[in-house]
Amino acid sequence: MKKLLVIFIVFTFSSIVFAQEERKELVGTVEYISSQFTYVNFNNTTGIKIGDTLFTKTRNKLIPKLIVTSLSSRSCAAKVLSQKIKKGTPVIAIIAVPNKNNVKVVEEINKEIIPQDEEVKPKYKSNYNRLPKKRDKFYGRLSVSGYSNLSNNNSQTNYQNWRYSLSMNADQINNSKFSFSSYITFRYRADEWSYVKSNIGDALKIYNLAMDYDVTPTTIVTLGRKINRKVTNIGAIDGLQIESRINGFTVGAVAGTRPDFNDYRFNVNLLQMGGYVNRVDSIGKSSIHNTISLFQQMNDFTTDRRFFYLQHSNNIIPNLNVFMSTEIDLFKKKNGQNLTEANLTSIYFSARYSPVRWITASASYDARKNVIYYETFKNYADRLIEDALRQGFRFRVNLRPIRYVFFSIYSGYRFRDTDIEPSRNFGASVTHSRIPYLNLSTNVSFIKLNTSYINGNIVGLRFNKDFFNGVVYGTFGYRRIDYSFTNSNSDLLQNIFMIDLSTRLSRTISFSISFEGTYEKNTSYSNIYANFTTRF
Repeated sequence: MKKLLVIFIVFTFSSIVFAQEERKELVGTVEYISSQFTYVNFNNTTGIKIGDTLFTKTRNKLIPKLIVTSLSSRSCAAKVLSQKIKKGTPVIAIIAVPNKNNVKVVEEINKEIIPQDEEVKPKYKSNYNRLPKKRDKFYGRLSVSGYSNLSNNNSQTNYQNWRYSLSMNADQINNSKFSFSSYITFRYRADEWSYVKSNIGDALKIYNLAMDYDVTPTTIVTLGRKINRKVTNIGAIDGLQIESRINGFTVGAVAGTRPDFNDYRFNVNLLQMGGYVNRVDSIGKSSIHNTISLFQQMNDFTTDRRFFYLQHSNNIIPNLNVFMSTEIDLFKKKNGQNLTEANLTSIYFSARYSPVRWITASASYDARKNVIYYETFKNYADRLIEDALRQGFRFRVNLRPIRYVFFSIYSGYRFRDTDIEPSRNFGASVTHSRIPYLNLSTNVSFIKLNTSYINGNIVGLRFNKDFFNGVVYGTFGYRRIDYSFTNSNSDLLQNIFMIDLSTRLSRTISFSISFEGTYEKNTSYSNIYANFTTRF
């Protein structure tokens, strides 16, 4: 009641004040509505301040609707004052012309209309509450790449590869609720063009081709091929996806097929369905993300795989980020019989800790068994079941003790029960990002490898520098590889030189070319790579 009274007084008083002064109206549109904020787009937000009131117009009268809580150059986030506002509704911001008599009055109005029992600013930062960046309605990228391989030893290894990639997206097509996204590549060897013409599917790969429809501000439907970020472990999904936010939960369902294992084509026989639940909670400035999902995958209407997936991340402890995921298979076929049996397929854990600005430490543990698709790979299922569990540890420490100088030390340990001995690696690198007088950065690295079949090390040196006032960016590098094979008397010694030059021809067009030469005792290999990219 108090809030309604304040709104009525402000509306009446503001009508009088605005009638006595010169004013400027900025008209925006409600673009998105979340559980906490309403997001409004303007051509620009110059003159709008946090705490200002946004109005709608009814019968040529201004009705206060929103309070601005945060700003960007072209949009703002706001809290609703009274009745809810719909997506697409025109919203007006009143910009007062500098006037000694009236500006203060307008500022007082904006202060009074803010509910005193609510904080204007969010209590914690969250990706879900940040103001979305303004993006063009239609945008994309076209890239053409050429890769040449040359050798002085065998002419059959000389070939030319071409790769074309197109990424094209359209948001809210023609101001509707429909959006479109795509990512397509076409790759082939120049000397195999006759084969490619008869087997286009081997060269053409569609990784994303989907249409989204915003049913409501909290519900979205996707049709086509798309990877779902909530369940990336299952890969691309061909079919229908529905996702909705309900009381702090994000609930999703999937029904469709998987791409073919051999050539990534659409395969109607590889049916799959499932669902997931995601929730984000906050404790002060910290957040907790949890996702659980259950999926059934089939081949020709027969169960191929059934599994449960869990993903968790949090930053509850200050300066510590934790991530964990696991898959549990719930289906097994033994002696021709279908069984429902829980079996831990994989578990992954990682943590990153940065107690102070100049030091960051990270560690991870990865344990994985072979994923068995009982129908798709039924001829190999028995062999896969017998494969041992693979486990691995990784550790890394990054240091920046002084300005422009970075140290990195890392190590890995990986093993299986069938290995003669575990695989180990150790590495270190030093980077100086700004060498005095030379205006370049340099990196020195060392890697030591020790496996059941190879021992060796890699030493590298790399320089980076801008030329012509930043018009051209160059990288120059050298690596020395020295391997010895435990099961033979042969050794491998390689000297590798590389150079890379890139430039931005305009705001939307870039070009790069690189050369890498590998030289052994009697053999040399050369790789030339060129790329042309335009954005629109």
